[in-house]
Amino acid sequence: MGSLQSRAENTPDTMPSPSGEPTEIRCQEESRGGLRYEVILAEPLTDTPPKPRPVSPQAKTPDIETITEKMVAAEERRKSLEASKLNELKAKMNRIEEAAKKRDEQTQEFINVTKNALDQKMKVHTEKHEEYLGDLISKVKEHLEIVDKHRQSTTESGDKQTEEVRTSLEERLRTASEQREEHLRKQLERLKEHAVSCARVREDQKQKSQKLLIIQEQIQSKLKDAENRKSLHEEKLRVRLIEHEKRCEMARQKREQLLLEGNQPCNEETTVAASSG
Repeated sequence: MGSLQSRAENTPDTMPSPSGEPTEIRCQEESRGGLRYEVILAEPLTDTPPKPRPVSPQAKTPDIETITEKMVAAEERRKSLEASKLNELKAKMNRIEEAAKKRDEQTQEFINVTKNALDQKMKVHTEKHEEYLGDLISKVKEHLEIVDKHRQSTTESGDKQTEEVRTSLEERLRTASEQREEHLRKQLERLKEHAVSCARVREDQKQKSQKLLIIQEQIQSKLKDAENRKSLHEEKLRVRLIEHEKRCEMARQKREQLLLEGNQPCNEETTVAASSG
């Protein structure tokens, strides 16, 4: 029963309506022991009849004259189209030829201008190079003349200059040797003075160290004497302190004795007064 109810809930049933359209029926469980049905009818039908299809006109059969005319017209159109294309192509070729001609003219003009400029530069460079070579040759000639003159003068006065140079070198060597000896002598004197001053300083330090030793011995002996005097003084103070304590003890005992002797007559008087009463 439960399976039937669940199937009725999930799957709708379809029934034909009196008008021929299908009717959908749904079943749903309302509560335990009862069912609820929902009947959904189809959409209402219209009474307007459908529009008739337009009837295409019957194609006419063309005759031979019409076909011939059409073919002639097509041929003329084709020829005119080809003629227009040929004209466009000719115009384009003419433009290309004119552009190529103009480019060739510009190239030739550039070549001519560049060639003229290079020729002018080469001419100027050649003139400058020839001028430079002429100046260089003249300078070399002048230098060779000067060298020849110098060589001649050197050969004539070579011995004299050599003697002068040798004399100058010997003089410089002698002066340098004297200066070196003087410098060494001064350095030896300074070393001797330094050694003497070092010996003096060592002697002074030795004397100072001996004096320090003597002073240390004196200080040690003084400290020892002071320590002895301090111990003697402490011993004397200790003896005095002991004597003082002894005297204090004797005075205390004497005072106690006096106090005891002073209290005894007072007690006797008190006893007499009580008996008489």
